[in-house]
Amino acid sequence: MKKHPRSFGPVRVAGALNLAALLPAAALAGSTNLTFKTELTLKETFDSNVYLQDYEPSPAVPNAARPFQESWVTTVMPRVALDWRPMTEFGLASSYSPEVVTYHDEPSESHVTHRVGLTFSGTVKDIRWEQFNTFTWIDGSTEGLTFGIVDPVSGKPVGAPAIGGIPLRDRREAFIYRNGFGAFHPRDNFFFRPRFSTYIHDFRTTVRDPREYPFYQNYVDRDDLNVGIDFGYRVAREVHAVLGYWFGYQREPSLPGSPVDYSNHYHRVAGGFEGRLTRWFQIRLNLGPSYHDFDHATPPNFDGHQVLLYVDSSAVLTPTSKDTVNLMVKQFMQPAFGTPSAYEDITYDATWRHRFCDHATVHTGFRIYAGDWLHPVQRDDWIYTVSAGLDLTFNKHLSAGLTYSYDWVESKIPHTAGREFTRHLGSLSLRYAF
Repeated sequence: MKKHPRSFGPVRVAGALNLAALLPAAALAGSTNLTFKTELTLKETFDSNVYLQDYEPSPAVPNAARPFQESWVTTVMPRVALDWRPMTEFGLASSYSPEVVTYHDEPSESHVTHRVGLTFSGTVKDIRWEQFNTFTWIDGSTEGLTFGIVDPVSGKPVGAPAIGGIPLRDRREAFIYRNGFGAFHPRDNFFFRPRFSTYIHDFRTTVRDPREYPFYQNYVDRDDLNVGIDFGYRVAREVHAVLGYWFGYQREPSLPGSPVDYSNHYHRVAGGFEGRLTRWFQIRLNLGPSYHDFDHATPPNFDGHQVLLYVDSSAVLTPTSKDTVNLMVKQFMQPAFGTPSAYEDITYDATWRHRFCDHATVHTGFRIYAGDWLHPVQRDDWIYTVSAGLDLTFNKHLSAGLTYSYDWVESKIPHTAGREFTRHLGSLSLRYAF
């Protein structure tokens, strides 16, 4: 059994960055280029299925997650933000927000999520650039959950809920860092845009040998680093045809007792259009092939050279001054976090917002989120979510929100119903901006 050493290095880094970001508030309090904001959000939520389990576990599995475990959840989230724009060429937007989450009926799921954001941006002559950084530290349980559902045909563990149970994962101790850089260089009807991005997900939970603990949920670190460049050509007044190339590397370690991992490097070519087609229709269409070369100890019968579809597209429709429709499609391959494997991460999302007046807005949405694992792993999960909500603004300081969502899941693999679940979430929130 292995346990990650408990390190507070990321906390010190996040705290230092937060303090560094806020120092100018004292030094430049009289500057008109400085904006300081604080707010507090209180939210009460009812969660009908805390552990995402609809089936009773096997009596032979001790301490297994219980089905349909309900809980009221209280969230307290203060936020401080500082925006500083001393010149056109450089600006800073920074924020810190600790999210304190208390599960009243399941204290083991209570946690605190610290979020720090730092975004640098500016315009140098006609070149627009931006570099963002997000640091997330989850101070939660260091123990993974035990899932006791058994396949009645094979007698083997079915495993964690659909796509590894992302809501459960995000309550456990971890450090997550994301950053990205882009610079838009216009040249008459052309532009080019160099960019890079980083994603590091460092789980700080206990790791156990799957041969000894077959029902225990491990969490596997994963990283993704890529660099690339886009080229665009103006085909209409506000529309560019775009073609881009990226080179990247995805890292995933193995678990005890097995050398298998799915680390790989990839080449990605994607193209499409971006811009405003009409006054009310804005689009960003981006898709193409992604070639992955798995260069480590993958399992037998696994194709180490694969070409997969990459999609990162969205559209915004504003048919009236009070209505906004957002559409989004994403598809990409990445190593899994529950056990060494690789899957295609697929999202289809549609939301509609209608503003009745300056004080009231309703919204509704439908999302399909899927995980389709690469052979030889047998896993194909689809999560369907419908949602609705009402946002109220009483004045420039006080606002409120009422939201509801319902999830239901299908596993496309026979005899894996234990991965399926249903879940109701309803919440009421109040926000006060100081």
